[in-house]
Amino acid sequence: MRLNISKLLVIGIWLLVIAATVSPVASQTPTSAIRDSVKNKVAAELAQIRQAVAKKGFVGSISSKSDATITLTTMQNTTRTATVATDTVIKLAGNKDGTPSDLKTGDYVLVMGDVDSQNTMTAKRLLVIGKPPEEKRRVIPGSVTKVSTTSLTVQNAKESWTIRISSSAKYTKNTKLSEIKVGDKIIVIGTVGTTANSLTALLVHEPSPANP
Repeated sequence: MRLNISKLLVIGIWLLVIAATVSPVASQTPTSAIRDSVKNKVAAELAQIRQAVAKKGFVGSISSKSDATITLTTMQNTTRTATVATDTVIKLAGNKDGTPSDLKTGDYVLVMGDVDSQNTMTAKRLLVIGKPPEEKRRVIPGSVTKVSTTSLTVQNAKESWTIRISSSAKYTKNTKLSEIKVGDKIIVIGTVGTTANSLTALLVHEPSPANP
């Protein structure tokens, strides 16, 4: 009988130990689950906010303006809208401080701020900057009528072009400036110069002659 009582005491002690270790875990499990659920929901909300609002910059000319909104036309001919508030930092030409009323249609500006999912910006900073000169590229095909060490003259059906050849000009495979001669047909890609019908070559290509 004493042995059985001892066994019961041992079993009872083990049950108490197990209960002491299991009960706290069991009581904490619902709380932990709720806490993890809330944490996941908050993380999801923050991710949506970050996705909806991003910091960006727009560059372009002001095409229209209202009391608190300007519309820009970028060099890619796309339209962007920005809200300009009284707390927007505005810098005019010469780094002078400005206000929304100082902005006018035609100003070329850089606008920085927060952009929402509709691509509308809340401007934090706006700089009036000079519009960069447009790089006018042209493709000129034609026949070579004159060759020198620094230039080519190319005639096509409409007009004659003087092609300036600089050391930065590139050539396609099998095309060499030293081998171009009068009568050759070439294609030149370059930037239009200030002089009429002048071009600075960026790339020169001489098509392979057709097979007889």
